[in-house]
Amino acid sequence: MISNSAVIKDAIAFFLFSLLLFAGCWTLLHEVQTQCAELISAKPLIVLSSFHGYLPGALLALVFMTGYAANRLWRGLRQQTLSANNGKLTAIGVLTGLALVVIGNFVINAYWQNKAEYAGYKPCPTLTLLTNRITMQAWSKNEALCFDTDVRRIIVRGTPDETRQLAAHLNARAKQQQAKQQFLQQEAQRKPDNSKG
Repeated sequence: MISNSAVIKDAIAFFLFSLLLFAGCWTLLHEVQTQCAELISAKPLIVLSSFHGYLPGALLALVFMTGYAANRLWRGLRQQTLSANNGKLTAIGVLTGLALVVIGNFVINAYWQNKAEYAGYKPCPTLTLLTNRITMQAWSKNEALCFDTDVRRIIVRGTPDETRQLAAHLNARAKQQQAKQQFLQQEAQRKPDNSKG
């Protein structure tokens, strides 16, 4: 006979695994959408994250763990005993998920890097930007941006908001430089006129 405390523990385990599975799926979807949006944005500098490369393997492991918890809860509610080899399938699924964490991360990151290179971006050299972020890398269409002090000031966490803010800043800076050049040209044209007078 299965005790009420075991059923409660199984219910808590099922709830927690389900919650983690939902949060992981939402995070994966959000991260993929963010990466796609960055790549098609044509910003001068984008940030790609490698964090979500770990998620497919972790989610597979969570599916098996949630299934195991659901099976235990169902059998507990029906007062049925678990078979001796009940956890073998779960163990195989979890180990497969853990293997996919490593393999999936490599494959998914290679995919995004190829997409970024195809879009005309190159990775910023090591220790230039986002040195405090292990799973993030800045990609730029102009390598000089990787060493720019304004860029370093704006790109701190590697969020899409920061890359948007940087694009607006660079656009404003280019317009300011263009206006300055026009002013200098106008001044240069006026000087010969003044000397004639």
